[in-house]
Amino acid sequence: MSDGNSTDNKDVRDSFIRWQGRTIEQFGYAINLILSLSIAAIGFELSLVLDQEFHNRGWQDWQYFSFGISLIVLLLSTGSGLLGVVNRLQDFRATTKFVRLREENGKTDDERKRLRDSNQRRGEFTWCLFWFQILAFGLGVLLLVVTVAGTLFSSVFYPLVKGFMA
Repeated sequence: MSDGNSTDNKDVRDSFIRWQGRTIEQFGYAINLILSLSIAAIGFELSLVLDQEFHNRGWQDWQYFSFGISLIVLLLSTGSGLLGVVNRLQDFRATTKFVRLREENGKTDDERKRLRDSNQRRGEFTWCLFWFQILAFGLGVLLLVVTVAGTLFSSVFYPLVKGFMA
């Protein structure tokens, strides 16, 4: 009976380790994806800044404000993504150090507890950065879409509607 139970525990542990590894990989991919999209959106905004024809369509004050806030928020998203990547790398290094200390016999439990607590705080901080990155990216893109849509409406669609109404 004990052999079957220990085999089940080993299978459960192996499954947990495998899925935990996948979760770590996917988390890294998600941070990098949002980081890449944020940088691409900033590049798109900068190309609009350099496009004089786009500005000559008669922007209103709210469009300048929305565009500026969008750029700032996307920069914050990029910054939090970069900080999240660096924090994850530090977390991996600290985890490696923790495992090494666990395997050494001469280290105290206090030192291992301190490292474990530090790693846990670092992991929680990375998740906070990730959610901030997603929210900032979403808000930045929303403001960018509103600005571009307002520009297109005022320069393309409004004259068409005005022409049909006259």
